[in-house]
Amino acid sequence: MISATQSNHPLAGHSSPEATEAAVTEARRRIRAGGLRITRPRLALIASLHRHEGPVSIERIHLDVGAEACDLVTVYRSLAAFEGIGLVRRSYLHNGTCLYELTLNAQQRYHIVCKTCGATERVDYVPIEGPERLLAARGYTQVSHVVEFFGVCPQCQTAAAARRVAPALPRERV
Repeated sequence: MISATQSNHPLAGHSSPEATEAAVTEARRRIRAGGLRITRPRLALIASLHRHEGPVSIERIHLDVGAEACDLVTVYRSLAAFEGIGLVRRSYLHNGTCLYELTLNAQQRYHIVCKTCGATERVDYVPIEGPERLLAARGYTQVSHVVEFFGVCPQCQTAAAARRVAPALPRERV
C-alpha cells in the first residue's frame, strides 16, 4: 500500500477571514443538511481545506489544524463523512495517494498533477458533465465520477532536457 505521506505538495493559498467565515457558514449548512453533527474539529477541517486552493493530503490537513484540535483518525473519518454528503471531493496522485478539496461551489474542478514534482494546476475545461446528465436522464441517482490528469510540467521538462544536454567532462588519459 502506498503511504499518503508521499504527497506533501499542498497548494497553500491564503484567503481573507471574511471568505473563510462564509465558507464555514455554507459548510455548516451543508453538514446539517447531511444529517451530521457540527463539531469544532470538523469546522477546523473546513477552515483548513478552504485555505488551500487545490487538493491537499490528509497529513497536510492534520498538520494545518494541529494535533491538539483533532487526531488523525478524526481527520480520516470527517473527510469520509464530508465526501459522503458532497462537501469534499477526493482526487488522487499518480501513485494512488488521496487528496481532498472543498467543493462549496457547484462547479467541479479538475487538475493536472506533475508526475515529477507533484505541482498541481487547474484544468478549466472538461466535458464530463454531459455523461452524468445522460445517466441521470436514464434513471441513475447519486452519479459521480473521478477524472485525474497526470503529466510532466514544463519546468520539469526543461530541467530534464538541461540534464540530458549537459556537456560531459573529458576523461584524463593515463
